[in-house]
Order: sequence, then structure tokens, then C-alpha cells
Amino acid sequence: MRTNYFPLGIAKGEAFCNRVQERKQLINNTEKNRHTLVIAPRRYGKSSLVLCGLEEMDISYERVDLFVAVNSKTIEEQILKGIKNLLTRINTVPEQVVGFIRSYIKDLKSRWIVGTDGVSIELIPEKDGDSASIIMEALQMLENVLAKKNKKAVFFIDEFQEIGVLAHASGIEGAIRHVAQESEYLHFIFSGSNRHILANMFDNRSSPLYMLCDRISIDRIHEKDYIAYLDKVAKKTWKKSLDKAVTDEIFKLTERHPYYMNVLCDKVWTNSGEKLPTIKTVRTAWDDYILQEESKIAKDLESLNTSQKKILIAIAHGVSDKLTSKYSLGKFKVTSAAITKSLKLLDEQDYVSKYKNGEYFIIDPLIKASLIKFYPQMF
Repeated sequence: MRTNYFPLGIAKGEAFCNRVQERKQLINNTEKNRHTLVIAPRRYGKSSLVLCGLEEMDISYERVDLFVAVNSKTIEEQILKGIKNLLTRINTVPEQVVGFIRSYIKDLKSRWIVGTDGVSIELIPEKDGDSASIIMEALQMLENVLAKKNKKAVFFIDEFQEIGVLAHASGIEGAIRHVAQESEYLHFIFSGSNRHILANMFDNRSSPLYMLCDRISIDRIHEKDYIAYLDKVAKKTWKKSLDKAVTDEIFKLTERHPYYMNVLCDKVWTNSGEKLPTIKTVRTAWDDYILQEESKIAKDLESLNTSQKKILIAIAHGVSDKLTSKYSLGKFKVTSAAITKSLKLLDEQDYVSKYKNGEYFIIDPLIKASLIKFYPQMF
């Protein structure tokens, strides 16, 4: 089967690019039973990194994605589904542990059904049961089963900030902490994309999850690593390396954002056919993509007010500092207080971030490119 070198979902095998140090840290943490928090903006490859590391370790694991959750009950359902799947995976001969599981769940406050049909283990909590208690009891059961089998496993909860958004006062964070701080066989990996919510969950002294995890913050892949990767794929495709000017143009347009690197490169490789791509091929593919995503970008920005949009457009055009200067105030036609408030909101909602020198930049290069294209005369 032909390798997809630029996947828009999970990157596996040869399609996974670099992240050597992050993988080493993740593997080292798991081997030493240190729980891990992986943070990066959306579509930076957090899930790919974790899953690649877990495959490399050859350890039993389950991934739970909370992106689909809408309230504390659906969070509970997703976590219980993950626990059931992991129990199924580690119990190749379930009959050997069914007796142990049944003896353990007799003491649970929730109602459970354990089946012995093949390798299926079904967990059904009471409809109106407390989500935090149910999750804690289920995770404790999983830890006990692993201890009984003397086997380690990883429970990977993706988009973990949704608990902070949807169920902050429900006690679920405390329930997870209660199990995680005492577990010897069950290792937790959390990942998320909203750095402000995650900071409140893991850095706030009053939070149940305070100082629970080692942290891995993912940045954009280094230019030299992408050059080596693109060179490898180009030689497999055309038996030649890409022209440096073409590679530079790809980096310039995508700003090495992992998702958009894959989007643009997939289009460039597809559109080039049997010929090496040119700068024109790259620019045309990117312009077409901007037009294709126009309605999506408009929807992403529709929650912003006029002041916030003006500031975002200004940053897109390179006005990255002195945003409250006399010149900027005149251009925006808003007050200094309004600009400060708008910047705070844009930062909290992950539209913008800051470089170490204090200058602002737009996190999503497609949003930046769209603003430049559709508002060229504002600055």
C-alpha cells in the first residue's frame, strides 16, 4: 500500500516526522511512572506524538478523545468506554480475572454488568450516578486488575481541557488525581490545546491536578528536520531533491505549522504530477486552499467583535508590537483599554501568542494569510 507522507490525521510510521526529544521524554516518563501532560495548539501533532511513542514502547494503552464531549456525563461515558476497551485488551483470557473483577465491583456504589462473552467486558453505571465517583471507582478497578496481572498500561486522555470547560466543578479532576497519585501499574498521559485552561488545571495551587505531571510543550518542527523529511519524500517521488526556493516558499506560507505543512505539501505533490514542483505550484496550491477554506475562516472569526478583528488584521499585516501607540490608536479608532482587553481575549482563545521578545503573532497561518488576502488595504 502506498504511504501517505502528508496525513491530515494521525501520522504513523514513515509519515511521522522528527519529535525525537519529545518521544524520548514521553517514553522515559512512562517507564518511570511519571504522568505526563502534552501541550500544543490544535493540529500540532500531539496525538501523533503520544501514539507513536506508545507504539514504540509496545505497551498496552487506550486513547480517550474528549473533543466530542458535551457535558460531564459524556465525559464519564468516554472514559468508561476507554476503561472497558483497555480491560478487554489486557484480558486475553477474561475468565481468569472475571471472578476478581466481580468481587471488586461488589463494593462499588455504581451498578455494573460484567460479561464473559469472548473478551468483552461491559460496564454500565447507574443513569443518575455521580460522574466523579463512577470514574474514580472504574479507574481504581482498572489499577487493581493491572496489579493482579502484574502488567502496566497507559490511559491517554486527549483534549483534556474539556473537563476544565465542561465539568470543572464536578469533581472529575479530583477523582483522576486520587487514582493517579497512588497508581503503580496505570500510567496517565493527558494532552490538550488550550494552554490557559490547562494552566489553570495543572498550575493552580488550589487545583486537584496541581504538580501531578511532567510537561511536554510541543513547538513547530525545526526547519532542518523538515528539509531532511521533504528531501526524502521528494527523492522517493521524483528521484530528485526539491529546489531550495520551493522549500523556502512552503516554509514561508505555512510557517512550519505541522497541519498546514501536510495540507500544502499534499496538494503540491498531487498537483505536480511527474514534474518537480515550482514556486508557482506552491503559491497556486496555497491560494486555492485559502479560497476553499474561506467560509470556515469566516465562521472561526464570527465570534470576535470589531475591535478584536481589527487587531487581528493588524497583527497579520506585521503590526506586532506597540499596539497601543498613538499611531495604532488612530488606525484602530478604539481606546487603549479596548485594545488591551481585546489582546487578552485573543490570547486566551489561542488566536494569538507572543514571541520571547514580546511581539504578537497569529498562531494559525491560514487565518493570517486569509486576513492579508481579504483585507489588503487596512495597513
